[in-house]
Amino acid sequence: MRRFLFAFCFLISLALGGFAQDSVYVVKMDGAVFGFKISEVQEINFEGNKNEIPNVNPSDRMPSNAIRLAAKMNLGINIGNTMECPCGDNAETCWGSPVITQQIVDTYKNSGFNAIRIPVAWDNHRESESTFNIKASWMNRVKEVVDYAIKDDLYVIINIHWDNGWLEKHCTEDDKEAVNKEQAALWKQIATYFKDYDEHLLFASANEPAVDNESQAAVLKSYHQTFVNTVRESGGNNDLRCLVIQGANTAADAKYDVMPTDKIDGRLMFEFHYYPYTYCLMEQDADWGNMHYFWGKNYQNIYINGVNRSCSWHTEATVDSEFSYLKSKFVDKGIPVIMGEFAAMNRDLGSNQQKFEECRAYFYEYLVKVGKNNGIVPFLWDTPGTGIIDRDNCKVQNQTALDGLLKGVNEGHYPF
Repeated sequence: MRRFLFAFCFLISLALGGFAQDSVYVVKMDGAVFGFKISEVQEINFEGNKNEIPNVNPSDRMPSNAIRLAAKMNLGINIGNTMECPCGDNAETCWGSPVITQQIVDTYKNSGFNAIRIPVAWDNHRESESTFNIKASWMNRVKEVVDYAIKDDLYVIINIHWDNGWLEKHCTEDDKEAVNKEQAALWKQIATYFKDYDEHLLFASANEPAVDNESQAAVLKSYHQTFVNTVRESGGNNDLRCLVIQGANTAADAKYDVMPTDKIDGRLMFEFHYYPYTYCLMEQDADWGNMHYFWGKNYQNIYINGVNRSCSWHTEATVDSEFSYLKSKFVDKGIPVIMGEFAAMNRDLGSNQQKFEECRAYFYEYLVKVGKNNGIVPFLWDTPGTGIIDRDNCKVQNQTALDGLLKGVNEGHYPF
């Protein structure tokens, strides 16, 4: 530690004009005071690794800036189709999930995930349509689920999800004032309620805001700015909390500038979602193209009933290019990136099912590995009944897919 502090003083002095060889420099550390002459110094040693360099804004209560916090998140998963369901008081279970328990969250942790994204709806949990006040019962329930994850030492992201589209579908000048008013009202309550949580809890402004042009992007940027300003002014640890900002349509191309300003440096992250449509989400063939069941260089030209079901428009090279772009646009500038959602839907392919499962595992492996290599933190989209985890029985139900994820985690290495 002393060698590091000396080296730091050495560099600062050089920046201020250099050392005089016979000048005596005094350093106080660990309660002791000692002096030295430059002519007496024979070597300077920097001990430790780059992750031990002090933060830009060191704080005992929130020690990690965004880059350092991202480095701590190895593999994330969503508790999807649960807290974000727009079903009022029955939201948590109305899309097929059991009530989230500590045991369910324990299962995520024991399966290799150390971060959880909890999508949340808030608008339809207001006390009345005439006020933005969130019901205390809902706030308390969200807290319970967050606390399950905190108890397991997991990193947690809570957001304002689709939430009936009050923000996501209204990135327009006509709606700007009303949406900013609700954005401020909801985040003031959420941020204040969770203000004393440490850096394990992150806030995310929105989910998948619909933006088609520069004008709409400017409006979205104002919504993010309202989010950042409101959180920063809400007290507790929120002055240093890391905040997650969603790109237009959460697309990987990050076509529009929607990043707000922040009074504290180095505490913002950028979020995108990744679903190559014909492979991940498409449920039936269309006149413009067909569903694809297979992805990647080892799964090309696979025909089923005379139709080529291999994805050729989106390949490993596409992932390499798009993720490298995000690294240069954000990560290299001190803004880590969250891949907040990615997944390929289940398919029932009979005799081709095993090949499908192996291919999907490879898809997950590749996204996670290349993502991590480019400073992108992966969060799988997981839903009840069809995801990695069987929430009813608290066990892994798709080991092949999980193995692919974990292989990607082991092979990928963050550049920070």
